[in-house]
Amino acid sequence: MQKLATNYIKYGLAGILAVVMGMTACTRETVAPVRYDTDTSAQLIGSPSLKERKVLLIGIDGAVARLVDTYKPPVIAGLLPKSVYTFSGMNDTINTAGSTWSSLMTGFPVQSHKVVDSTLIPRSVEGSHDPIKYYNSFLYYIKEDDNRAKITSISQWADLNYFTMNVADKIVNVDPAKGDKGVADEAIKELSAADPNIVIVNFNGPAVTGKKTGFMDNAEYRQSIMDVDARIGEVIKALQARKDSAKEEWLVVIQNTTGGYLNMMGGASHYERDNMTIYYSPVITPGRVDGPGYHASAIRYTGGAGNYIRAENNDGGIYNLGDKEMTIEAKVRFNKGPRGNYTYSYPPFLSKIDSLDGTIAGWGFYRDGTSIAFAYQDGKNANEVRPGVGISDGNWHTITATLKHTYDATNGHTYTASAYIDGTAKGTTTIKKGEAKIESQAPLIIGYRPVIYNDNNEIDMYLIDLHIYNTVLSDAAILANAKIYGVDPASPYAANVIGNWSGNEESGNVLYDKSSSRQNFTVVGKYRWDAMNVLMGTTPGPNNLDVAASILDWIGITLPATTKPPGVSWIKVIGAK
Repeated sequence: MQKLATNYIKYGLAGILAVVMGMTACTRETVAPVRYDTDTSAQLIGSPSLKERKVLLIGIDGAVARLVDTYKPPVIAGLLPKSVYTFSGMNDTINTAGSTWSSLMTGFPVQSHKVVDSTLIPRSVEGSHDPIKYYNSFLYYIKEDDNRAKITSISQWADLNYFTMNVADKIVNVDPAKGDKGVADEAIKELSAADPNIVIVNFNGPAVTGKKTGFMDNAEYRQSIMDVDARIGEVIKALQARKDSAKEEWLVVIQNTTGGYLNMMGGASHYERDNMTIYYSPVITPGRVDGPGYHASAIRYTGGAGNYIRAENNDGGIYNLGDKEMTIEAKVRFNKGPRGNYTYSYPPFLSKIDSLDGTIAGWGFYRDGTSIAFAYQDGKNANEVRPGVGISDGNWHTITATLKHTYDATNGHTYTASAYIDGTAKGTTTIKKGEAKIESQAPLIIGYRPVIYNDNNEIDMYLIDLHIYNTVLSDAAILANAKIYGVDPASPYAANVIGNWSGNEESGNVLYDKSSSRQNFTVVGKYRWDAMNVLMGTTPGPNNLDVAASILDWIGITLPATTKPPGVSWIKVIGAK
């Protein structure tokens, strides 16, 4: 009775809820009438006759989004050219199957619906006599819009069918012994012999395998993803073979409900929170949408001559300017220094130079009070450039420097350097009539370096997402990169990356170079990985809260602001305004 009393989706069990809540002296919530408009104008695609909009929603428990992206399973990969999709959205910090299915169906986050585990019971119900805030699933609104709409839910998880999908006209509880094959068989039967408007299919093979062998790149887990992919292919084949397919327009939604980490699911790690959403239809505008970068942990670079922690890269000269051009960019966060504030006395923190005395060639970033400076020397001449603002807030910032060699008869060998904070506050300086090249045999170092200006030059900071390019990026590209995490593969400068270190390894003493240079850093000293758990970048990307909004948009249902879930629709029909 408690489970019935705590069902948070108001439909089908509303009468039972009223009785039970009366028995427990609770006050039933007064639900305001729902008002919404239907909009079918966007369905006029290439023909004056309307096709009936339908939805196949496939939820996959335990699919780690980034691994699916890496594996490129053939069925899913074949859908992407006609899909809006992401493998890098970010879901809630509570990421159990119960919580994510609740978010998926209602469009509201855990903080609202308060379902945190597989009991499917809102946490506020337990021991409370306060009124409960319930949230309708998108199925409720579809039935309200058209009570003739037929909804089918197919899962091995009976409670999911009974409680979260209780609006469905037909539920199919698959024997767990039959696994995902049994689920696929029932879905094929439903699509072949019946006339549903909404079909919800729940696969859990990756979750079962991941709990046994780990949610990581191993043979068993990879095979579980490939197996689900094959099942999806069978279901879509049945959908496309429907006898009335010419009169229907199906939106296929493929959504991971959870990821996993080690042998666990439900936590806040990025492996568990990474979101995969695929909206497939030949009539929608396709494209990949990347979400924010998630940085789990980072090395803390600290210390001075006797206790430093730093990262060393014996690059063999790859990161010399020579007589060409380059761009260096990174995300940094400075902690309070020896004085107990953000003022520093000239410590280097990213450098390929052994001294800033003007007689040794190389380049490097260092702290100067609350500012940063980028120094460059050709062996006889020296200069430096500072952005127009300092860094003294303990927050993450993007630093960028460009350095370029040119030659003309009047000025001789000229070096031009610019420095930026967060893609703006540009400063520029030059060396004219300099030496022919800037080359250094010194290693590239993150963190402490012995003599730069003085030996008392301790640093305390984090540095991640470091990229080096063999060209000068435009101001527009520098600003764009300051707002994202990682290297944009669609950038016109992606091919110019000669060093790419995320610094997100989470363990060990190697920072791996993801560029073709393969120039890894080695961390030395008594290092540790500090938890960061920060989102980098401003693009949210699709996540599981958007599924309800996108499906309602596809069907043509517009909800008022008082009822509308916070998610956004990623559906844009080709040709629709």
